[in-house]
Amino acid sequence: MKAALYENVRTMRLIDRPLPQAGPGEAVVKIELCGICGTDLHIYHEGMFPPSFVPGHENVGTIFQLGEGVEGLRVGDRVAAGPPGSCGACHYCLHGHSSLCIHGMSETNGLSRDGGFAEYMLVRDPGQMLYPIPDSVPFEDAVLTDTVATALRGIVQSAFRMGDNVVVSGCGPIGLSAVQLLKLGGARHVTALEVVEKKRGLAARLGADLVLDPRTEAEALPGRIQALYSGVGADLVVECAGVPQSLELCFNLARAGGQVLNLGAGGSPVTLIPALLAVREIGLASSLAYTADEAKLVLSYLADGRFKTEDMVSDVIPLADIVQKGLERLVADRSLVKVAVAP
Repeated sequence: MKAALYENVRTMRLIDRPLPQAGPGEAVVKIELCGICGTDLHIYHEGMFPPSFVPGHENVGTIFQLGEGVEGLRVGDRVAAGPPGSCGACHYCLHGHSSLCIHGMSETNGLSRDGGFAEYMLVRDPGQMLYPIPDSVPFEDAVLTDTVATALRGIVQSAFRMGDNVVVSGCGPIGLSAVQLLKLGGARHVTALEVVEKKRGLAARLGADLVLDPRTEAEALPGRIQALYSGVGADLVVECAGVPQSLELCFNLARAGGQVLNLGAGGSPVTLIPALLAVREIGLASSLAYTADEAKLVLSYLADGRFKTEDMVSDVIPLADIVQKGLERLVADRSLVKVAVAP
């Protein structure tokens, strides 16, 4: 089979690999689409993870082979493939934080196992990692499951409450997902911040009450947000851009006693003055991946039409073009939202 091997910073090569075989309790999925995530860009452009593996974790496809003992799934089922399942026995699993499972994350696809930038992918825990795609949901929508579920988990874990005023900084796939989910969850008002005009327009169409260009607003932005929200600022500020200046800005937009939710998860250092956070009691929350229940909830939103996918997938490209039309292009053309690879 063909697979895209990450070899080093800005070096990825199409290779031939043996077709994986499902052992007991495992499954092999034929990949239909794999979305390119911001994490994949960090890996390719910055070397976030060690080399010599096949990335790709936003996977949808059909079950090609099932190992002995796998129940509840059939060959030919359409599925989304999520992060590793929880062990159910470690400290984090027992305390309701299965996405932090020390055994699951050590086996994550794309680290110790190859991911979905390939024609086929081996799944070690199909019972928890594979989620059936409803018949009414096309692969082009289902490939957003990982992105939307990541935003959903972050919001669920945050201090967000119905009636809150929220700012979302960065309108890439996760930011646009957050805008929609916040409105579904009962946000009173959502302001979206985005430097790219095309994405600002999309944020408005997907439900943002106000969309601003932070570069145009410049130093006046904190005062504008404060005045907009009862003279105090936003209850919650969601960072989705993954760049230091965005996270630094977010702390200046939250009200005293408010919270900043870090979903962008950039790899560069951020300059903060802890005393300024302490005197305003600003909280910081972060979130990793999502649970099986959250992925299934997202798929139900897609099936019911409650989550809009209009223009969320900008392009679908062949695996052979993953570098030039995917990893390099996404950095050069910031108007793109989600690019998916079709092996």
